[in-house]
Amino acid sequence: TDSLRPDNTKNKEHVKNELSEEELADWDYTKISALGFVDAMCVPHFDATGTNGMKRSEHAEEMLKKDPSTLAIGVENNAALVIVGNEALAVSGDGKATCHVVVPDQETGEMMSAPLPTTWKHPVPVEEVLDFPVPATAPHLEALEEHVDTDFVVADDIAQAISEPVRSNDDQKQKSSEDETLPTVPQIKIVASGNERGMRLQPIVDKVVELSGSDLPKVLYIGTASFDRTDKFLRQTEAFREMGCEIKRLDVSEKDTVPTMEVMKEMVVEWAEVIMCSGGNTLHALLRWKEVGLDLLMKEASLKGKGVVLCGGSAGAGCWFSSLHTDSLRPD
Repeated sequence: TDSLRPDNTKNKEHVKNELSEEELADWDYTKISALGFVDAMCVPHFDATGTNGMKRSEHAEEMLKKDPSTLAIGVENNAALVIVGNEALAVSGDGKATCHVVVPDQETGEMMSAPLPTTWKHPVPVEEVLDFPVPATAPHLEALEEHVDTDFVVADDIAQAISEPVRSNDDQKQKSSEDETLPTVPQIKIVASGNERGMRLQPIVDKVVELSGSDLPKVLYIGTASFDRTDKFLRQTEAFREMGCEIKRLDVSEKDTVPTMEVMKEMVVEWAEVIMCSGGNTLHALLRWKEVGLDLLMKEASLKGKGVVLCGGSAGAGCWFSSLHTDSLRPD
């Protein structure tokens, strides 16, 4: 707060006339207690410089270095942080301003800061917002290039199923008794979109639904490539959610969110009719899937019964092939 600013009074204009420029600049920001609804330090006017010549954003970071037990939410002029229950999002009033989360690194004491996107249509959990600047912890992320030659192929023995024709819903209903005597061959069903937006475009969504054999398929979202961010989950599943589909998410990007193998198998193999994988860092996703055994579960799901629909955009498209062209080593 700038409550100690000498002209921060009821008779502001009078004080400004009575004090010199040096006197008006002779003050410092300070941290005070507030009502406590949100467990963080708020920094209003985050993009502004005070009459003391100090940038509020920089001073707040210095303050956090001295007391790393808390974190800060910086709110720029013309932006707002909106909190409803345990969810929040940033809103820009001018299309440019936003909010920032500043978190001290408990080991180094350095500040980690990140602006919040203002494109979110739906709020995300407050705890995820407050954790926004904190990087993922998977050890392989420190040297991804060392894993470029890792072999992730698990479905080479069923590649021949690609050559089998995929029946439409009507065809499946009209199978003759003669067809039912033929050997069962798994029908691999993949919808691979060039980007994540494709999974929200109706013609592509319609094809996923058609291949699922259900009017309202059960969709399992796996957001490992986008580090299990809730905003990505809400955006990519939007079209299916608006249709009324039941949607579950499986988070395995971090060790502490990975369910037991029994729970994962129930979700992936037994429950899902559509498996949708997010865009993002494909190499990270493949390494995590291999580590927790999710790759083998997705293979099993593709072979079970009529087969699950495997889909996604960008990383969620390329992961189903024997190899892919990727920007996983891009620093951002």
